[in-house]
Amino acid sequence: MARLSLVVSLVVVLMMRMSESRNTGASLDWDASKGYVLYCPCSGRFTGQVEQFLGAVQFAKAVGRILVAPPFIMYPCGRKDRHDHFGVQVPIHMDRNAYVAFDEYFEMEEIKKYYPNVITMETFMTELAPLYWKEGNRFAYCSSGLADNNDGKCTRDGNPFRTFWEDQGIIFDESTVWRTESTSLHYNIDSTDTANEWKKEFPASEHPVLVLMTAPTYTPISPKTEGLQHYLKFTSIISEPADLFIEKSLQRPYWGLHLRNGADWSRTCELAKDYPHLLSSRQCTREEDDSVTKEMCIHSEEEVISDIRSQIYLAEETDRELPKTIFVATDHVAMEEELQAAFPDIKIVAWGPDLDQMDLYILNQADHVILNCVSAFSAYVKRDRDVNEKSVAFFGYMETHKKLPVVKRSPFHEEL
Repeated sequence: MARLSLVVSLVVVLMMRMSESRNTGASLDWDASKGYVLYCPCSGRFTGQVEQFLGAVQFAKAVGRILVAPPFIMYPCGRKDRHDHFGVQVPIHMDRNAYVAFDEYFEMEEIKKYYPNVITMETFMTELAPLYWKEGNRFAYCSSGLADNNDGKCTRDGNPFRTFWEDQGIIFDESTVWRTESTSLHYNIDSTDTANEWKKEFPASEHPVLVLMTAPTYTPISPKTEGLQHYLKFTSIISEPADLFIEKSLQRPYWGLHLRNGADWSRTCELAKDYPHLLSSRQCTREEDDSVTKEMCIHSEEEVISDIRSQIYLAEETDRELPKTIFVATDHVAMEEELQAAFPDIKIVAWGPDLDQMDLYILNQADHVILNCVSAFSAYVKRDRDVNEKSVAFFGYMETHKKLPVVKRSPFHEEL
């Protein structure tokens, strides 16, 4: 029951903090000279939405607009009974999306060290929109590539494409479409010329609120953008209970594993034969121009144990202290019994998939991790550990001659 009580407490505290933060009575000035950019994080779950945010920060900085950070979309998971770690049946039911404000998970002041012009969607909609972006004058922006296949409109039906905007209290009055055949606008703004094209096409004086239907970034995000991970710092809502769990349950040195082994993931890994750079696999293969394999995507019990043994052997060879505990984060099966039998001198611990952000934090704090080459969840951990100069290995990709690409910290904002 202990972990169940902790999860319930976290939800209660999170709701209280959200309520308090939305009723501060703070006043924010409208900045017509810069203009604003909004977007829908319409692709992927939490870690995918984080990547979209990092790309959006770079875009906003390049075009000189204030970024309105959207809330994270937490998708409904249907109703099912799930055992928690202590054998308690926990019924879960969500019949619609839930939304968590960006600053409930991440410290906004850390992001502002890189780019000061970032506010949350909640702040924008409560303090600015009612006065300066009123109903009747709200435009959605998109390329003709989207509009031509959507009755000339930028807005789309379905979840999250329509539900996201409606749940933020935004109903669009018109669409503003740019013709792809007559402009060079795109989301790869590494080029100064591209950023200037955006400023020329949509000056803040005429288009004060630029609302894009998807995140203004491309996949995979560039190494420069990956380095912005340095400015993502979990709030105390995540860090405090996670630190307590580490103190109580994990003896150092501890290693972290990310086991991606659900049925849906197995089907995804079948695509490896057709896609040489599947999902987040470039975190392993980028510099060697290598191709992803199914063995890098999903692993049998024997392969997992073998790769852990290889890492233990390497630690011995390099005079590093061996783990006393191994923490397992997983979307499906933690393999606790199998791992405990294979490594009887190491305590195996799995907290369970109650809150992804907790698992991410605990993996980031580990003395060493073994991750999944293809997973965006693992990619979040890889970026975080790279910018903090912590060691990383990947299942199915352990040959010593294969050098992993390393994400470098992005510099502080020039004005700071």
